[in-house]
Amino acid sequence: MKKSKVLILSLITVATLAVSFVSVAQQEKKKKRDEARKEIKAYMKAQVLPVVLENRKEFDNKLSNSEKKTLVSLRERLDALSKKKEGMKRPEGEPTEEQQKERQAMEKEMRHITTAAWEIVDNHEADLEAIKASTKTQQEQWKSDMKAIMSKYKPENKGEGNGHEKGNGRKGRGKGKMGRQGMMGHYQPVMFVLMDPSKSVDELADEMEKRQMKRMGHKGGKGRGHHGGGRN
Repeated sequence: MKKSKVLILSLITVATLAVSFVSVAQQEKKKKRDEARKEIKAYMKAQVLPVVLENRKEFDNKLSNSEKKTLVSLRERLDALSKKKEGMKRPEGEPTEEQQKERQAMEKEMRHITTAAWEIVDNHEADLEAIKASTKTQQEQWKSDMKAIMSKYKPENKGEGNGHEKGNGRKGRGKGKMGRQGMMGHYQPVMFVLMDPSKSVDELADEMEKRQMKRMGHKGGKGRGHHGGGRN
């Protein structure tokens, strides 16, 4: 009986230590993620966004009054869609028919918004290509700097051969959300066109961080689509 008691107490002790270890590891991971996010935001504000915003202001001179009005309307619709999405509660279990219809309606609205934005992109393809070409050297430098920042916070157990980076043929997918989507995403055609040139660098940086937090909170692609650059 005593042996059984000692064994049970030992197992409880081991289990408690294991839980404590996992808790500490998770806290350390969160700390690194927060530090990385702060450094990325600071870099964006200092190096990237001032250039992007200046280019967007210059691009605004290429737009017609009608196109400018359309973009104002599209931004308002995007904001309304984002607020509606934030206010939605995640269904417990299978979503109801009403919830499915609401989600489908939101997806349809997003398609309509991006389709309208793509029409403006198509009207100014040459202008956008010129901007892309003029910032090519800067974008390469941003990529290099971002890679250096991310490498500082990469978990020690994720080496060069990790499946999320090279092993599965989808290089950089794990850090694409923070890197390419968060930074280079500003030069994706639809995102660039939808950007509000009247906003400050600080406001744009806050918006970027907010989108990033949403992506991190919706793993598995649930948060995709908002301000997306792809056609539907």
